[in-house]
Amino acid sequence: MEKIKVGISACLLGQPVRFNGSHKNSPFCHDVLSQWFDFVPLCPEVEIGMGIPREPIRLVNENNQIRVKNVTDQSRDYTDQLHQLADEKAPELADLCGYIFMQKSPSCGVFRVKVYNTNGMPEVNPAMGAFAYQLKQHLPLLPMEEAGRLNDIRLRENFIIRVFAHQDWRKNVLAEPEPKNLVAFHTRYKFLLQAHSEVDYRQLGQLVADAGVKPIDEILSNYFSLFTACLTNVAKINNHVNVLLHILGFLKTKVTSEVKQSILNLITRYKEQKVHLIVPITMLKHYVELHQIEYLLNQKYLSPYPYELGLRNSL
Repeated sequence: MEKIKVGISACLLGQPVRFNGSHKNSPFCHDVLSQWFDFVPLCPEVEIGMGIPREPIRLVNENNQIRVKNVTDQSRDYTDQLHQLADEKAPELADLCGYIFMQKSPSCGVFRVKVYNTNGMPEVNPAMGAFAYQLKQHLPLLPMEEAGRLNDIRLRENFIIRVFAHQDWRKNVLAEPEPKNLVAFHTRYKFLLQAHSEVDYRQLGQLVADAGVKPIDEILSNYFSLFTACLTNVAKINNHVNVLLHILGFLKTKVTSEVKQSILNLITRYKEQKVHLIVPITMLKHYVELHQIEYLLNQKYLSPYPYELGLRNSL
Protein backbone atom coordinates (compact mmCIF):
# COMPACT_ATOMS: atom_id res chain seq x y z
CA MET A 1 0.00 0.00 0.00
CA GLU A 2 1.27 3.45 -0.92
CA LYS A 3 1.70 5.50 2.23
CA ILE A 4 0.56 9.11 2.41
CA LYS A 5 3.24 11.75 2.90
CA VAL A 6 2.50 13.78 6.04
CA GLY A 7 4.67 16.32 7.86
CA ILE A 8 5.12 16.07 11.62
CA SER A 9 6.96 17.79 14.45
CA ALA A 10 10.00 15.57 15.04
CA CYS A 11 9.48 15.39 18.81
CA LEU A 12 6.15 13.59 18.22
CA LEU A 13 8.02 10.64 16.74
CA GLY A 14 10.20 10.32 19.81
CA GLN A 15 13.17 12.32 18.56
CA PRO A 16 14.87 14.08 21.55
CA VAL A 17 14.81 17.55 19.99
CA ARG A 18 12.94 19.62 22.56
CA PHE A 19 14.60 22.53 24.35
CA ASN A 20 15.50 20.32 27.33
CA GLY A 21 16.62 17.35 25.25
CA SER A 22 13.38 15.42 25.75
CA HIS A 23 10.67 14.37 23.29
CA LYS A 24 6.86 14.25 23.16
CA ASN A 25 6.38 10.87 21.52
CA SER A 26 2.79 10.38 20.34
CA PRO A 27 1.89 6.66 20.40
CA PHE A 28 -1.04 7.31 18.08
CA CYS A 29 1.21 8.93 15.48
CA HIS A 30 4.24 6.71 16.01
CA ASP A 31 2.51 3.35 16.34
CA VAL A 32 -0.83 3.73 14.54
CA LEU A 33 -0.76 6.42 11.87
CA SER A 34 2.72 5.37 10.72
CA GLN A 35 1.08 2.29 9.20
CA TRP A 36 -0.60 4.55 6.64
CA PHE A 37 1.42 7.77 6.75
CA ASP A 38 4.96 8.28 5.51
CA PHE A 39 6.00 10.86 8.08
CA VAL A 40 8.38 13.72 7.24
CA PRO A 41 9.76 14.82 10.64
CA LEU A 42 11.00 18.35 11.19
CA CYS A 43 11.98 20.44 14.22
CA PRO A 44 12.15 24.09 13.11
CA GLU A 45 14.11 25.19 16.17
CA VAL A 46 16.84 22.64 15.55
CA GLU A 47 16.79 23.38 11.82
CA ILE A 48 17.68 27.03 12.43
CA GLY A 49 20.60 25.98 14.61
CA MET A 50 19.26 26.56 18.12
CA GLY A 51 20.85 23.38 19.41
CA ILE A 52 19.91 20.72 21.99
CA PRO A 53 19.49 21.55 24.80
CA ARG A 54 18.65 25.22 24.38
CA GLU A 55 17.03 28.04 26.26
CA PRO A 56 13.23 28.13 25.95
CA ILE A 57 11.43 30.58 23.68
CA ARG A 58 7.93 32.08 23.62
CA LEU A 59 5.67 34.34 21.60
CA VAL A 60 5.87 38.01 22.53
CA ASN A 61 3.59 40.82 21.38
CA GLU A 62 6.00 43.61 20.55
CA ASN A 63 4.40 46.73 19.08
CA ASN A 64 1.43 44.65 17.87
CA GLN A 65 3.71 42.18 16.11
CA ILE A 66 4.02 38.58 17.28
CA ARG A 67 7.70 37.77 17.73
CA VAL A 68 9.53 34.64 18.90
CA LYS A 69 11.97 35.55 21.65
CA ASN A 70 14.24 33.97 24.18
CA VAL A 71 12.41 33.77 27.53
CA THR A 72 15.25 35.28 29.56
CA ASP A 73 16.82 37.54 26.93
CA GLN A 74 14.32 39.28 24.63
CA SER A 75 17.10 40.70 22.49
CA ARG A 76 17.43 37.21 21.02
CA ASP A 77 14.70 37.10 18.37
CA TYR A 78 14.16 34.00 16.18
CA THR A 79 11.08 35.11 14.26
CA ASP A 80 12.72 35.94 10.95
CA GLN A 81 14.77 32.74 10.97
CA LEU A 82 11.68 30.60 11.54
CA HIS A 83 9.76 32.44 8.84
CA GLN A 84 12.65 32.07 6.43
CA LEU A 85 12.88 28.36 7.17
CA ALA A 86 9.20 27.96 6.29
CA ASP A 87 9.77 29.94 3.08
CA GLU A 88 12.64 27.63 2.15
CA LYS A 89 10.89 24.38 3.13
CA ALA A 90 7.54 25.15 1.51
CA PRO A 91 8.51 24.00 -2.02
CA GLU A 92 9.78 20.61 -0.82
CA LEU A 93 6.77 20.19 1.49
CA ALA A 94 4.26 21.10 -1.22
CA ASP A 95 3.49 17.43 -1.89
CA LEU A 96 2.43 16.75 1.69
CA CYS A 97 -1.18 15.69 2.31
CA GLY A 98 -1.24 16.82 5.93
CA TYR A 99 0.83 18.08 8.84
CA ILE A 100 0.72 17.21 12.56
CA PHE A 101 2.27 19.87 14.78
CA MET A 102 3.27 19.95 18.45
CA GLN A 103 0.70 21.89 20.48
CA LYS A 104 1.56 25.01 22.49
CA SER A 105 4.90 25.36 20.70
CA PRO A 106 6.00 28.94 19.82
CA SER A 107 7.37 27.56 16.56
CA CYS A 108 4.91 24.75 15.72
CA GLY A 109 1.65 25.42 17.56
CA VAL A 110 -1.38 25.90 15.31
CA PHE A 111 -4.14 26.76 17.76
CA ARG A 112 -4.13 29.06 20.79
CA VAL A 113 -0.40 29.34 21.50
CA LYS A 114 0.09 31.58 24.53
CA VAL A 115 1.37 35.11 23.84
CA TYR A 116 3.14 37.35 26.36
CA ASN A 117 3.70 41.08 26.48
CA THR A 118 7.16 42.59 26.75
CA ASN A 119 6.81 42.73 30.54
CA GLY A 120 6.39 38.96 30.69
CA MET A 121 2.66 38.94 31.41
CA PRO A 122 0.34 36.65 29.41
CA GLU A 123 -2.01 38.32 26.94
CA VAL A 124 -5.64 37.45 26.22
CA ASN A 125 -5.35 36.68 22.53
CA PRO A 126 -3.36 33.58 21.49
CA ALA A 127 -1.56 33.12 18.16
CA MET A 128 0.05 30.52 15.90
CA GLY A 129 3.62 29.35 16.20
CA ALA A 130 5.94 31.24 13.83
CA PHE A 131 6.96 28.33 11.60
CA ALA A 132 3.42 26.90 11.37
CA TYR A 133 2.01 30.35 10.60
CA GLN A 134 4.46 31.02 7.78
CA LEU A 135 4.06 27.55 6.29
CA LYS A 136 0.29 28.07 6.22
CA GLN A 137 0.81 31.19 4.12
CA HIS A 138 2.43 29.01 1.48
CA LEU A 139 0.16 25.95 1.85
CA PRO A 140 -3.20 27.34 3.00
CA LEU A 141 -5.19 24.25 1.97
CA LEU A 142 -2.91 21.70 3.64
CA PRO A 143 -4.73 19.87 6.46
CA MET A 144 -3.01 20.93 9.69
CA GLU A 145 -3.65 19.64 13.19
CA GLU A 146 -2.01 19.46 16.59
CA ALA A 147 -1.13 16.18 18.25
CA GLY A 148 -2.94 17.18 21.45
CA ARG A 149 -6.20 17.85 19.61
CA LEU A 150 -6.04 14.38 18.05
CA ASN A 151 -7.10 13.05 21.46
CA ASP A 152 -10.56 14.40 20.57
CA ILE A 153 -12.08 11.60 18.48
CA ARG A 154 -14.15 13.96 16.31
CA LEU A 155 -11.16 16.19 15.53
CA ARG A 156 -9.05 13.07 14.94
CA GLU A 157 -11.50 11.65 12.42
CA ASN A 158 -11.95 15.03 10.74
CA PHE A 159 -8.21 15.46 10.21
CA ILE A 160 -7.69 11.93 8.88
CA ILE A 161 -10.63 12.28 6.48
CA ARG A 162 -9.05 15.46 5.09
CA VAL A 163 -5.63 13.82 4.70
CA PHE A 164 -7.02 10.88 2.73
CA ALA A 165 -9.18 13.22 0.64
CA HIS A 166 -6.16 15.41 -0.06
CA GLN A 167 -4.27 12.40 -1.38
CA ASP A 168 -7.26 11.35 -3.49
CA TRP A 169 -7.43 14.83 -5.02
CA ARG A 170 -3.73 14.85 -5.88
CA LYS A 171 -3.75 11.36 -7.30
CA ASN A 172 -7.00 11.35 -9.24
CA VAL A 173 -7.68 14.97 -10.17
CA LEU A 174 -4.50 17.04 -10.18
CA ALA A 175 -2.57 14.26 -11.90
CA GLU A 176 -5.06 14.48 -14.80
CA PRO A 177 -6.89 17.81 -14.51
CA GLU A 178 -9.87 17.06 -16.71
CA PRO A 179 -13.57 17.83 -16.13
CA LYS A 180 -14.48 14.13 -16.09
CA ASN A 181 -12.07 13.47 -13.21
CA LEU A 182 -13.50 16.37 -11.22
CA VAL A 183 -17.02 15.04 -11.80
CA ALA A 184 -15.99 11.57 -10.65
CA PHE A 185 -14.28 13.00 -7.55
CA HIS A 186 -17.27 15.14 -6.62
CA THR A 187 -19.65 12.22 -7.16
CA ARG A 188 -17.86 9.89 -4.76
CA TYR A 189 -17.63 12.59 -2.09
CA LYS A 190 -21.30 13.58 -2.35
CA PHE A 191 -22.54 12.09 0.92
CA LEU A 192 -19.37 12.92 2.84
CA LEU A 193 -19.66 16.58 1.81
CA GLN A 194 -23.34 16.63 2.77
CA ALA A 195 -22.43 15.28 6.21
CA HIS A 196 -20.12 18.25 6.69
CA SER A 197 -22.16 21.02 5.02
CA GLU A 198 -25.18 20.81 2.73
CA VAL A 199 -24.69 24.44 1.69
CA ASP A 200 -21.07 23.90 0.67
CA TYR A 201 -22.00 20.69 -1.14
CA ARG A 202 -24.51 22.53 -3.32
CA GLN A 203 -22.04 25.31 -4.10
CA LEU A 204 -19.43 22.72 -5.06
CA GLY A 205 -21.97 21.12 -7.37
CA GLN A 206 -22.41 24.45 -9.16
CA LEU A 207 -18.65 24.68 -9.67
CA VAL A 208 -18.59 21.19 -11.15
CA ALA A 209 -21.40 22.14 -13.53
CA ASP A 210 -19.15 24.93 -14.90
CA ALA A 211 -16.21 22.57 -15.45
CA GLY A 212 -16.82 22.27 -19.18
CA VAL A 213 -17.42 25.98 -19.63
CA LYS A 214 -14.84 27.88 -17.57
CA PRO A 215 -11.06 27.26 -17.57
CA ILE A 216 -10.37 23.99 -15.76
CA ASP A 217 -7.49 25.45 -13.69
CA GLU A 218 -9.79 28.13 -12.32
CA ILE A 219 -12.52 25.61 -11.55
CA LEU A 220 -10.13 23.21 -9.80
CA SER A 221 -8.63 25.98 -7.68
CA ASN A 222 -12.03 27.28 -6.57
CA TYR A 223 -13.40 23.78 -6.06
CA PHE A 224 -10.63 22.46 -3.85
CA SER A 225 -10.57 25.63 -1.78
CA LEU A 226 -14.27 25.25 -0.95
CA PHE A 227 -13.94 21.45 -0.67
CA THR A 228 -11.23 21.91 1.96
CA ALA A 229 -13.29 24.47 3.87
CA CYS A 230 -16.30 22.16 3.80
CA LEU A 231 -14.45 19.15 5.23
CA THR A 232 -12.81 21.31 7.90
CA ASN A 233 -16.25 21.58 9.51
CA VAL A 234 -16.72 18.70 11.93
CA ALA A 235 -19.76 16.70 10.80
CA LYS A 236 -22.74 16.98 13.16
CA ILE A 237 -25.00 14.16 14.31
CA ASN A 238 -28.09 15.47 12.50
CA ASN A 239 -26.13 15.76 9.26
CA HIS A 240 -25.01 12.14 9.62
CA VAL A 241 -28.60 11.10 10.24
CA ASN A 242 -29.77 12.85 7.06
CA VAL A 243 -27.06 11.13 5.02
CA LEU A 244 -27.80 7.73 6.54
CA LEU A 245 -31.49 8.13 5.67
CA HIS A 246 -30.56 9.20 2.14
CA ILE A 247 -28.46 6.07 1.69
CA LEU A 248 -31.26 3.94 3.09
CA GLY A 249 -33.50 5.41 0.38
CA PHE A 250 -31.38 3.64 -2.24
CA LEU A 251 -32.15 0.33 -0.54
CA LYS A 252 -35.92 0.68 -0.19
CA THR A 253 -36.69 -1.53 -3.21
CA LYS A 254 -33.87 -3.96 -2.42
CA VAL A 255 -34.60 -4.99 1.17
CA THR A 256 -37.62 -6.22 3.08
CA SER A 257 -39.70 -3.89 5.21
CA GLU A 258 -38.34 -5.69 8.28
CA VAL A 259 -34.74 -4.95 7.28
CA LYS A 260 -35.59 -1.36 6.48
CA GLN A 261 -37.22 -0.91 9.89
CA SER A 262 -34.23 -2.50 11.59
CA ILE A 263 -31.87 -0.02 9.91
CA LEU A 264 -34.19 2.87 10.76
CA ASN A 265 -34.12 1.78 14.39
CA LEU A 266 -30.31 1.81 14.37
CA ILE A 267 -30.24 5.28 12.82
CA THR A 268 -32.64 6.50 15.53
CA ARG A 269 -30.48 4.95 18.24
CA TYR A 270 -27.44 6.68 16.76
CA LYS A 271 -29.32 10.00 16.76
CA GLU A 272 -30.09 9.43 20.43
CA GLN A 273 -26.38 8.62 21.01
CA LYS A 274 -27.17 5.09 22.19
CA VAL A 275 -24.92 3.47 19.56
CA HIS A 276 -21.86 4.70 17.69
CA LEU A 277 -21.92 5.80 14.06
CA ILE A 278 -20.20 2.61 12.93
CA VAL A 279 -23.30 0.55 13.82
CA PRO A 280 -25.80 1.92 11.24
CA ILE A 281 -22.99 2.37 8.70
CA THR A 282 -21.94 -1.28 9.01
CA MET A 283 -25.52 -2.41 8.49
CA LEU A 284 -25.96 -0.17 5.47
CA LYS A 285 -22.64 -1.26 3.97
CA HIS A 286 -23.66 -4.90 4.34
CA TYR A 287 -26.75 -4.44 2.19
CA VAL A 288 -25.03 -2.11 -0.25
CA GLU A 289 -22.39 -4.78 -0.87
CA LEU A 290 -24.94 -7.58 -0.86
CA HIS A 291 -26.97 -5.91 -3.61
CA GLN A 292 -23.91 -4.39 -5.34
CA ILE A 293 -25.30 -0.87 -5.58
CA GLU A 294 -22.40 0.62 -7.50
CA TYR A 295 -23.18 4.28 -6.82
CA LEU A 296 -23.06 3.65 -3.08
CA LEU A 297 -20.08 1.31 -3.24
CA ASN A 298 -18.07 4.25 -4.59
CA GLN A 299 -19.20 6.68 -1.88
CA LYS A 300 -16.33 7.85 0.33
CA TYR A 301 -18.79 8.45 3.16
CA LEU A 302 -19.01 4.71 3.77
CA SER A 303 -15.21 4.23 3.72
CA PRO A 304 -13.32 7.55 3.96
CA TYR A 305 -10.20 5.88 5.42
CA PRO A 306 -9.00 2.35 6.31
CA TYR A 307 -11.49 0.44 8.44
CA GLU A 308 -8.67 -0.66 10.77
CA LEU A 309 -8.38 2.87 12.17
CA GLY A 310 -11.71 2.24 13.90
CA LEU A 311 -12.49 5.94 14.31
CA ARG A 312 -16.24 5.64 13.91
CA ASN A 313 -16.33 3.09 16.72
CA SER A 314 -16.32 6.07 19.11
CA LEU A 315 -18.35 8.69 17.23
